[in-house]
Amino acid sequence: MDFEKALELYENSSAIELLYEALKFRKKDISLCSIINAKSGKCKEDCIFCSQSIYHKTNIQVYPFLPKEEILEKINHLSKFSDRVGIVVSGKKIEDEEFEKLLEVLEEVDTKVCCSLGLIEREKLKELKKFDVRIHCNIETNREYFKNICSTHSYEDKIRVIKEAKKLGLEVCSGGIFGLGESYRDRIKMALELKELKVDSVPINIIHPIEGTKIYNLIKEGKVKRLEIDEILKSIAIFKIILKDAEIRIAGGRKFLKEFQALALMALDGVMIGNYLTTEGRDIKEDLEMINNFLKIIS
Repeated sequence: MDFEKALELYENSSAIELLYEALKFRKKDISLCSIINAKSGKCKEDCIFCSQSIYHKTNIQVYPFLPKEEILEKINHLSKFSDRVGIVVSGKKIEDEEFEKLLEVLEEVDTKVCCSLGLIEREKLKELKKFDVRIHCNIETNREYFKNICSTHSYEDKIRVIKEAKKLGLEVCSGGIFGLGESYRDRIKMALELKELKVDSVPINIIHPIEGTKIYNLIKEGKVKRLEIDEILKSIAIFKIILKDAEIRIAGGRKFLKEFQALALMALDGVMIGNYLTTEGRDIKEDLEMINNFLKIIS
C-alpha cells in the first residue's frame, strides 16, 4: 500500500471501519512485553517529549546503571507475565563500562530480551547478536517531522542503528509517539518508512506529557493539540493495515484511550504491560483480564 492509497483509506473510513479492516491482519495471540529503566535521567539529548533530558526540569528518579542483581530481580519478576523484557538505558548511547555490565546481565538471563541502548555502535551490536536480543530504536516520527522533536541527533542516526542491526540478523523493535504535533499524514508516512525498514515490532506510544518537558508546555499553551480518541484508534488501525507483517503493540500513554483500550486490541498484536520509564502503568492483572476477555470474544 502506497501513501495515496493509505491516505484515501484513512480519510474515507471511520475508526471502527479501520479497526475491522485491521482485524483481518492481526496475529492470533497478543504478545506481552515490559521494560526496565536500567539507567535513568541525565540524558544530553533534547527530545521534546523526554522527561530524562537535561534540557527539562522534571520530578523523576535519576540513577546510574543499576546493579546486576537488581536488574535480574526485575527481569525475573516481569518474566512471570511478559513474553519479553526490555532493558532501557538513558543517554545518546550506552557507555563502554555500562555495556560490559549489560553483557554480564545477559549471561544470566533465560527469558527473551530487548535492549534499548540509543545510537549503539556496530561492534556492540555484534556482541549483542551472541545473545539473540531484539534491538529497540524508535524513529519516533517520520523523516520530515523529526526536526521538530530533536536537534541533538538526526533521523538518519536512528536509521543507521536499525539497518546495521538488521544486517547482523538481529530483530528490531522501532516505532514512535503519537501526539507530538504531527498530522495524520505524518503518521502514515512513519508507518510506510517502518515498513520499508522491515522492522519486526512496532511500539506505538501516545504522548504522556510530563510537566517540565517542552511538549508539556506546547500542549498547555495550545500550540500542540491533544489527540482525540477516534484519531488515536484510526492511527493504530492504519499502522496495522500498512504493516501487516510486523507486530503492532501499544505501549506508553495508552491510558488516554480510556475505556477504549480493549477496542484498540482489534488492531494490535502486542501490549506493553507494567510500568514505563518514568510513569506508572496500569495494574498488570487488569491488563491480563482485559486481554483474555478480548481473545475470548474474537475466538
